[in-house]
Amino acid sequence: MARPKSEDKKQALLEAATAAFAQSGIAASTSAIARSAGVAEGTLFR
Repeated sequence: MARPKSEDKKQALLEAATAAFAQSGIAASTSAIARSAGVAEGTLFR
């Protein structure tokens, strides 16, 4: 499987973060957001 492009990763992270914050508020973890988006946690900080 090909790696997602940068814009695809960004969109996936935004969608995952929105869902995580809606569900958990500020208790949402970066690891859960990254896992939901299908990217490495370090990608979240780029």
